[in-house]
Amino acid sequence: MAQLRLIVLALASCAASEAAPAPDAIAVPKGWVADPALAKAASGAAGPAVTHSDAWSDPARGCYALAIDLHGGAVAIDVAAEQLLAALGEAGVKPHDVAKPAPGERGMLVLGFDRGGYRGKLRAELVNTGDVHALACVWNQREPKVCEAGCATLLGGAK
Repeated sequence: MAQLRLIVLALASCAASEAAPAPDAIAVPKGWVADPALAKAASGAAGPAVTHSDAWSDPARGCYALAIDLHGGAVAIDVAAEQLLAALGEAGVKPHDVAKPAPGERGMLVLGFDRGGYRGKLRAELVNTGDVHALACVWNQREPKVCEAGCATLLGGAK
């Protein structure tokens, strides 16, 4: 779960972009472009546990998003959620509006977070096999309302 803490930190610190089509499963907001530099930075920060990553941004507005898949050691869903929240706190990320998953084979952890001048939202599907499918979106103070609306589209439209 420490890998997700690093992903959030990488997401909050990267801002390069190139145009490319987004995967069908993600509803990327209009005007956002593929950001392979962000995807690469997050993958590098998370290490060998990463099985896939994609990122998009609208850097002129200060909006960034990351979809990442990880595989780690098997752990109970409720324990994984607590580990992720603890790791975020240790990294100076302040989670809020946390919706924890119930114990089981799979669960969704949803939260908002703040770190420095960034705000964001994270949705992570946790699987007791150790798989994590996470989608995070952050924005700075350039155009927070526009970015937050884009993040709502992205997080709400993911399949």
